Amino acid sequence: MLIFKNLNVLCFVLSLVAYSSSGLAQENTIVDPYHRDAGGYGYLIENNEQCAVWWAEGAYKVMRDTPVPEQDGDTIKIWSAQNEYESFLVVIKPNQRLENFRLTVSSLTNEDGSRVEAEQASIRKVDYVKVTKPTDEYSFKGWWPDPLPLHDEPATLFGAENQPFWVTIKTPEGTPAGTYHGSLQLSAEGWNLSIPVQLNVWDFTLPKITSMRSGFGLNMNTVKEYHQLTNPADSRQVFDRYMQAFKNYKIAPYNPFEFAPIKETVSGIFWQGGFYDSQEKYAGKYAFKVEDENRSEDAFAESDFIEVSRAKYELSWWTKTQEKEQQFCVKVACYNEEKKLLVYENRMDVFTGNEAWKAYSLNLGKMADEIRFVKVFLYPVFHSYTGEHTGVSWFDEVTLKDETQKNQLTAGNFEVDLDQINIELDFSDFDRAGERYLDEFGFNGFRLTLKGMGSGTYYDRTPGVFEGFEQGTEEYEKLMQRYLVQIEQYLEEKGWLGKEYIYWFDEPNAKDYPFVREGNEMIKKYAPKLTTFLTEHVEGQDLSDVTDISCTIWHKLDHEKARKLNERGLEYWTYLCCWPKSPWISEFIDHDAVNLRMWVWASWKFQFKGILIWSTNYWNSRSASPKGYLQNPWDEPMSFVTGYGWPQGKQTIWGNGDGRFFYPPNKQPNEKSKPWIAGPIPSLRLEILRDGLEDYDYLILLQNAIEKASGKDKELAKEAAQLLELPSSIITDEQTYSKNPKDMLTYRKKLAQYIELLGASPKKKGN
Repeated sequence: MLIFKNLNVLCFVLSLVAYSSSGLAQENTIVDPYHRDAGGYGYLIENNEQCAVWWAEGAYKVMRDTPVPEQDGDTIKIWSAQNEYESFLVVIKPNQRLENFRLTVSSLTNEDGSRVEAEQASIRKVDYVKVTKPTDEYSFKGWWPDPLPLHDEPATLFGAENQPFWVTIKTPEGTPAGTYHGSLQLSAEGWNLSIPVQLNVWDFTLPKITSMRSGFGLNMNTVKEYHQLTNPADSRQVFDRYMQAFKNYKIAPYNPFEFAPIKETVSGIFWQGGFYDSQEKYAGKYAFKVEDENRSEDAFAESDFIEVSRAKYELSWWTKTQEKEQQFCVKVACYNEEKKLLVYENRMDVFTGNEAWKAYSLNLGKMADEIRFVKVFLYPVFHSYTGEHTGVSWFDEVTLKDETQKNQLTAGNFEVDLDQINIELDFSDFDRAGERYLDEFGFNGFRLTLKGMGSGTYYDRTPGVFEGFEQGTEEYEKLMQRYLVQIEQYLEEKGWLGKEYIYWFDEPNAKDYPFVREGNEMIKKYAPKLTTFLTEHVEGQDLSDVTDISCTIWHKLDHEKARKLNERGLEYWTYLCCWPKSPWISEFIDHDAVNLRMWVWASWKFQFKGILIWSTNYWNSRSASPKGYLQNPWDEPMSFVTGYGWPQGKQTIWGNGDGRFFYPPNKQPNEKSKPWIAGPIPSLRLEILRDGLEDYDYLILLQNAIEKASGKDKELAKEAAQLLELPSSIITDEQTYSKNPKDMLTYRKKLAQYIELLGASPKKKGN
């Protein structure tokens, strides 16, 4: 907790310094979604006694009180590559209430009869969230646009305020280049309007797999809560719809294998739930350490099934406890021939331990006729319903003897032969999910979770454990080696090697780097082709010899480190979260519309290869919300701190929309309802981010065309190459960039024109 508070203080001080020196980064000290300095934006279609109708490119945050533009533009004009989504905004400002408002898009056709069908268009109503706690001093209170629910039923529009609609047209791969014409139909009671739409399709295609790599988190437990899912089949169906949303927005989820993990079967290990300890032991090589650190749930170790007869039995063992006169429990549970628990046949008692080894026993009596198997459970502390007790106990030389003194529990001495341990991996479910989400959907990365790896953040850490053997032991290393070799071999055979990234530690402080090095060194030692990954926020640290991807928070970039990684064929990613605030590029609802698009453009400028956001559905803080209450992201856009030692009820802000790029379809999550079998509601910020990802593909396509240019095209390629160096009018550094979307839109057209010229046939060039 002290570490977290110190980091918050440090970040706060840094943000104040940056804010006070941000004259170059932005002319305004307050965010300006109205673009007053540019004279506003948008194009007026119609303005009469009933309403004003105008449109703008899909790059703005239209506020409810954004002025109606003066510039005329009676035809909506957009430009798109093939396999690209391109959006525009249609804004209606009624002078009085409009009932039963509808908006539809026709198919679009060119002069040759080629069509972009109406089904390729989606229409979303721009909803607003009320910001009552601005993210920072750069922001302001008020209604900000962000949720984008589908416009699939008539709407009521209210007088004297803007109601935008976000219209997206996807140009399918294979659509012939040219100009396509269609219309947008608007109607309400006693009123209708037809607006011409012109789609200009460029003669090139964006790749199926997005060039910019990404990792975006999704918490399925949160999805289940808000969708009110209790059935596993429903959860799988909803998960797949979320994956389709990730696909549509060209971002890769952390874990597309949520319901299809690699299954491990480890034989030769009799005990689960504890640690083999070679330091604290009564006899032999190991004792079994059982630790309970959780005050709300009991921890325990358990044996495998032990076959018994109808004889009398006694369980004996040796125990040492962490504290003097520490209570602990031992239980023997009984099972029938089908290994079904016989609920009321437990044998259990409470014992008092000490800091020295001592012998104990539990008389089990004669086994009932239906008892065929038993299991031994070892509790390090007093076992209670609430689990409030904590502590550590060691167990050794456990025996289960019948009247003839025959020991039925030969594994009770905790001696393990590593040669007898076999690790079998079942990839069948993982295989099917990979073929759908990696091959079919085109996700360009996934977070690979490894059994046995440790975890941690700058706040705390947990060492790795593989089947009871702790990180740092010879046994742990040998078992991890057998496991990692199989993982690497499988991914290579499937052609997925390199898509994985092993993100097992988050944001280490300087003190954590030796621990992270130890983990990454082990991975590289036994599976050198697997991709190691680390999020970083501390300057001056370098694990690039054992880390393939360094992912740095945006306001702590290390450009020299990025350059060196690129030279070695490694990758440098960046991430956004609750930091940074203004003047840096950020992810917040109440900041500039260009930010997420500019994030990707800046990544091109600095040759960064990937982007990461920790969550897309952080809808609730268990620290900030009352127990049992779900924050409603439709009503409260602020993301509050959770975890890191924060007390229940403390409401500290992270930022509006931090970790929240989707909205739940259920707008009343605290009311009991039927399960919501539906996908998520996207955000305006996610739409703008996708545009940035597609822009990045333009830059890659142009770069490739320049490299392939020959003959007369070489002079043209020299001209085009200048476009790859983004000018200061677009971006200077990570906190100095244009806030006007027009600058990027104009530059994007230039990129497209040169891609066409360099990719065109000699006939098209007029040669």
